[in-house]
Amino acid sequence: MKLLRETTYKVNPPMVRDEPDLLTLDGREPQPAHHPIALRPQWGMVLLLLFAFAWRMNGLTEQSFWRDEVDVIFLSVRPLQETFRMFTSPAQNGPLYYLLIRPWFSLVGSSEFALRYTSVLFGTVAVALLWQVGRRLLPGSKHLSLDNGALLAAIFLAVNPYQLWYSQEGKMYSLVMVLTLLSTWSWLEAMRKGGSGRWLRYLLITTISIYTHLLTALILPLHFVWFLLAWPLNRQRWQGYAFTLSGFVLPYLPLVWWQWHYLTTLDYQTGYAFTRFEEVLRVLLLGHSRGAFVPTDTVWLMPIFFVGLAGLLVGALEMRKAPRSEEKRDRDLLLPVRGELRLMMIVAWLVLPVLLIHGISLIKPIFVDRYVIWIGSALMLILALGIGVVRHSGGHWATLLALILIGYIGGLWLWTGWQQTYTPNKTQLRQAVTYVAERRQPDDLLILQIPHTHFAYRYYTSDFGADPFADSESRLSPWFEGLWTNNGLPDDAAYAQVSEIMAQRTDGYEQAWVLLAEAGSWDPRRLMDRWLDTNGELVERTHFHGVEARHYRLK
Repeated sequence: MKLLRETTYKVNPPMVRDEPDLLTLDGREPQPAHHPIALRPQWGMVLLLLFAFAWRMNGLTEQSFWRDEVDVIFLSVRPLQETFRMFTSPAQNGPLYYLLIRPWFSLVGSSEFALRYTSVLFGTVAVALLWQVGRRLLPGSKHLSLDNGALLAAIFLAVNPYQLWYSQEGKMYSLVMVLTLLSTWSWLEAMRKGGSGRWLRYLLITTISIYTHLLTALILPLHFVWFLLAWPLNRQRWQGYAFTLSGFVLPYLPLVWWQWHYLTTLDYQTGYAFTRFEEVLRVLLLGHSRGAFVPTDTVWLMPIFFVGLAGLLVGALEMRKAPRSEEKRDRDLLLPVRGELRLMMIVAWLVLPVLLIHGISLIKPIFVDRYVIWIGSALMLILALGIGVVRHSGGHWATLLALILIGYIGGLWLWTGWQQTYTPNKTQLRQAVTYVAERRQPDDLLILQIPHTHFAYRYYTSDFGADPFADSESRLSPWFEGLWTNNGLPDDAAYAQVSEIMAQRTDGYEQAWVLLAEAGSWDPRRLMDRWLDTNGELVERTHFHGVEARHYRLK
């Protein structure tokens, strides 16, 4: 019997703990936990990803394409040589995205659902990637609990309405989230373990990211700041990192040449107005905390600000804690850098891209909030850290308060997400084009103001196949572009010019349909409207969100 006990002990020795665990309520040390499936965070992540996917699929085609989404279809299906030329043309952005999505349209067609479904997938993958990045930056339990900061950050990202908006839009921004998170994960893995293969993976992923959206290049200075903060690990990894940075030179020489004229020519206009720094901060803060196009009183956002400030100001105390886990491999995921430095890395992730894009805008205005959408990942990590601060502030009331704050933020963001999905926010081009196309006779003239609307008309009168713009001129004609009157001429001279051109272009037509979308940017004085009202009889006028359809009987 004694031999049996000794043999059992040798075969199954008691688990060695690097750190003491909390005692159970009866004062005994807890036994080694073989956590049931229901308590494993991997299963929690599976459920979270299913929810994130379903939430992004909800109301996916409720809104019409707006102008930029139609552009994505056109730029993806046009002849390949034209897309390749974007790599050598100044002020072009995201050429690799159009090449990546082109085979998808050949396979499933170019419907609204087909384009936006890719964004849904990318937005869902971003949730899983933030969980992996969070496990390497945040301490805490690796089980399903309030102490699992990485899982909390992933939950916040899954329900955040700002991230939901771009996970339902047919643009590259949810892919940008995936690529920047994947680049960051690759950097962390290369710093933790070293190895030329890991640094090469970081180089490739970051290169793909920058050719998908040019301003993701801001992640390079961010990771360089991270390297400076990663003491003393940077003393071991400087050679691999230096070699990788030198590897960035070759793929980015074309980018330097590509954008040099764009950055240095004084008379080159970006099309954006300069945004003051305080307005930049306001737009980003409100966008990431309440979503897109849903007005929410600031008082309802105060709990979010409170949790975020708790993470920023007191988060260093949380970051000093070692993760509690029976499995050493879970602790080994954490970047071996002091907690305060890891917190500074997360704060730099949130702040540095904003400072850099504003600095560039001092030369050439380029600020658009979605261009730095990837700072949202850092915000979710800080919110998770803030929940940990509240959770460990003392007693059962602190735990209850943490649960209330999680429920409040999640509930507010779900409500806001629902509102922005089902409230018309995008220009209703689908409804307007369908309305006109169903009523327009073959000989009726079509006038499109702004002229760019012709892409939407071609698209929404197609069969949404692999190339919806093929033979679209026959569906569009007869038509002409609305007149540009923002030319600095006095009103009388400008109207005389409009009258002459309109008389020539409408000659011989009895009926005219006009689609007006963003017309104020092209004809701010409404001189074309004035001519039509004078020389035609308005038969009907129909308003849609952001677009108006008119039918005139010409005199």
